[in-house]
Amino acid sequence: MPLESLVRAIRLDFSVLWDALSAPELGADPALLVKKAEVVWATVDRFAARVQEKYLAELEEIEGADADLQQQYLTQLLAPAEPSAADLSRIAGALRVDARSAFLVAAIDRNDSLTVRRRLRARPPRDTPVFTYDQGHHTLVIRPRNVSAEERLSFPEASLFEGMAVAVAPHASGIGGVRTASSAAREIMKDLPMGSKGVFTLRDRWLSITAHRLAQVGCDPELLVSSALGRCTAAERERLLEAARVFLELGSLVATADRLACHRNTIVNRLSAFENYTGLDLQKPRDAALALIAVGR
Repeated sequence: MPLESLVRAIRLDFSVLWDALSAPELGADPALLVKKAEVVWATVDRFAARVQEKYLAELEEIEGADADLQQQYLTQLLAPAEPSAADLSRIAGALRVDARSAFLVAAIDRNDSLTVRRRLRARPPRDTPVFTYDQGHHTLVIRPRNVSAEERLSFPEASLFEGMAVAVAPHASGIGGVRTASSAAREIMKDLPMGSKGVFTLRDRWLSITAHRLAQVGCDPELLVSSALGRCTAAERERLLEAARVFLELGSLVATADRLACHRNTIVNRLSAFENYTGLDLQKPRDAALALIAVGR
């Protein structure tokens, strides 16, 4: 029973008590009844307050137990060992979500988790469930979605993260996809510069993530380009890198020439020289992708 209905019913006890006390067959003194009406009302009011207090305490205990269970099932879902199909179905049932739903999976700094949880508690109780799960320095936020709108956030979703940085993974298809999406969200979050704010997706950070990952295993394409351009003078190297970066950004010889305030043929010559030194033709997608990772950061 909703708390409002319970308290309303208790307060109606005043009328019930008053009707019983003022019944003619009791022969009570009307003046005395009027004098003691305040006592009756105060008694009902105190009782209602005590019931409300106990109700809220019990509700908090139940919600706490539910939250503990949710954390246990989320731990199973995100454990290193991949759950079986039967396990995923059981986890989805325990969390009261459709295992086939699309899911929003986002990561925030753990220091922001208290704010997000406070905002979640302020939401209507019948709203779509949202789960939070702490992992290391980050907190994952997982929410079933009615649409598979990849990384775009709805207004209610975006309002949860106002004023903070949030990394949003490509949408997870089915509860099994939450595992991969959570790794992606944390990877994007770890890549963000200190002090970042706003919504960041794989589309925003793929270049930086790729470059850092390749550098970690000694395969940084920047080394290929820098060593190849080591044969240039410092001034020529800067001109070639500038032309390459702007062209990779704009994808047009004319637009690059306009940006750098020079003739189109000058850009053609600089890109040709860049290719002669590095072996990368920036008008070929495969070479352009490698060059973008090497010089586009």
